[in-house]
Amino acid sequence: MVLTEYALVRRAADVPPSEREASLAQVCVSDGAFEELKKLVFVKDADAVLTLTHLRGKEVLRVKNYVGLLQTADGTQWEILPKIAQGTDVVVARKCLLKMLQNVQDGPFRHLTQAQMQAAHLPLWEIFVGAFATEMEQLTRQGIQKCYQLTEDTQPFLRGKWQPHRQRPLHQETFSVVYDEFSANVLPNRLLKSCVLYLSRQSQDFSNQTRLRRLRFAWDEVPPSTNPKQDFERLTASDRRFDRYQKALQWAKVLLFGQGWTGQGATPQWSLLWPTERLFEQYVARSFRRYWEDYDVVYQDSSTFLIADHQGQKRFHLRPDLVLRKRTSSPTFLLGAGEGSLEVQTPTWVLDIKWKWLTPTLPHYGIDQSDLYQLYAYGRKYEADALYLLYPAHEAFQAALPPFYYDEHLSVTVVPFDLTAPLDQTMQQLREVFEG
Repeated sequence: MVLTEYALVRRAADVPPSEREASLAQVCVSDGAFEELKKLVFVKDADAVLTLTHLRGKEVLRVKNYVGLLQTADGTQWEILPKIAQGTDVVVARKCLLKMLQNVQDGPFRHLTQAQMQAAHLPLWEIFVGAFATEMEQLTRQGIQKCYQLTEDTQPFLRGKWQPHRQRPLHQETFSVVYDEFSANVLPNRLLKSCVLYLSRQSQDFSNQTRLRRLRFAWDEVPPSTNPKQDFERLTASDRRFDRYQKALQWAKVLLFGQGWTGQGATPQWSLLWPTERLFEQYVARSFRRYWEDYDVVYQDSSTFLIADHQGQKRFHLRPDLVLRKRTSSPTFLLGAGEGSLEVQTPTWVLDIKWKWLTPTLPHYGIDQSDLYQLYAYGRKYEADALYLLYPAHEAFQAALPPFYYDEHLSVTVVPFDLTAPLDQTMQQLREVFEG
């Protein structure tokens, strides 16, 4: 089931046939699927991914600003994509989400290859399964890691070290022995085998199923883990022999249990969801660091405070999304000589990043007044030369708006960031706005 953030989920029985046209902004489902999804609204201590409201006297569910994957108890898998246009195209939206996921540091998504990024015609789940299969195939070609394991057993012959204190008096024909066995039956291998077996049951893509069958055959000597969750907790990174396993183990943990940023520790359902605004912020920040190498780019700087109290103690951290400073050989230099020389400083720009649709037809373009107050505080405390509000681009917002002025010395410019365009092109357009 594919939909976008802010989409409505309705019972099919409540929707007239003329309004049931397939759309990413509205999905009609069976009563059973609706009830399963509705349960997530009332999960204790879980982030509110969904809200329950009413439309024409009927219950409807609205997806909030989260993207990713969600699976309900009945096995229905929901793929939530970012809303990037009025008529969002599934493939384009999926590509944008994959681009943003590449900047998630606490997971395997940063290792997505260009080929996997271009496979956006497949469901997001199948892209992740394919990425795991790719890592497993590489490990298989390199050879399954084996280790010596201390094994206690009863054998009809003497092998290793005999343990007379464990010898069973009524079975003198056998020996109680302990020995080292060179085996693939080790914890990391068992966890990967468990994931292969799990995905073999879950994947619906023919290509992925074929690859997983081959992996099951290649890893046939490895038994699956009997308790994957507990075994992942036991897993340590101290054994350097398994360094090459790290990417595959990261994928296995994500695909078996889900690892998003929703904080849904109390919900029994599998989920892999991220707040879209946070994804967008990190993607923009890393894009500036990558393409603007001549600038110092600080993400969510916390070095400055809003006020000082009556005892001189600084209070209330300021945390702008981005602070940009032009990098020079020295922080300041003098233009001219003698008295009246002019001190020239490197420019400081402060950016606030918003995942929100800017609508030029609305009063004030839909800009929140509180955002402008916040930017003003940033501008004064950071002694900024200019301020910027950055929003995602869409059909009605393709170019920067004319600057707004707090006073003659401080302005704020609202600029678009196009997720659908090549990143180098977007960053060059932003440079022209900032430096032009």
